[in-house]
Amino acid sequence: MNNIEVERVFLLKKLPEDLLEYKHIDIKIGDFTQNNDVDILKARQKGDKFELIKKETISDLERKEYVIPLSENEFNILFPVTSRKHSKKRFFYPLDKFTCEIDFYLEDMLGYARAEVEFESSKEAEEFTPPSWFGDEITSINHIIHEGLGEISFQTMEDRYKKRGIDLRDIQFDKG
Repeated sequence: MNNIEVERVFLLKKLPEDLLEYKHIDIKIGDFTQNNDVDILKARQKGDKFELIKKETISDLERKEYVIPLSENEFNILFPVTSRKHSKKRFFYPLDKFTCEIDFYLEDMLGYARAEVEFESSKEAEEFTPPSWFGDEITSINHIIHEGLGEISFQTMEDRYKKRGIDLRDIQFDKG
């Protein structure tokens, strides 16, 4: 299966107060290469779904995504041989007609959170007005700033943003 993703990515100023009322899943991702190529092959577990992912950049806003479903056994064979691994908790938060995916990174990246909003078209993405609790937009630097994800810490990420004049907030949430 493949489809075109049109998305914008933002840091967060704060969390919506009702966030814990919405569905969330745990995600594990492993990259099959050490470099930071945006278009690398990944093994991903999203809740109880297991997939092989390949993304192809079209523009800052658009990427083609190829998804091959895997069995849990296939994932368990592939994941250990990936070069870099990270995990996060993703919340699905409604924003008018859109769904905002709020990712909380875990382990060494604890405190790092960002939001992605997917759109039907580039025009729709460009017309989107982010809510006041969104912080700086990072769509154009999203992949550059995440270089080495799975091998870096929150402090490294904070330093990277600081060099770009962006204040990264340590976002914590009450797991309830």
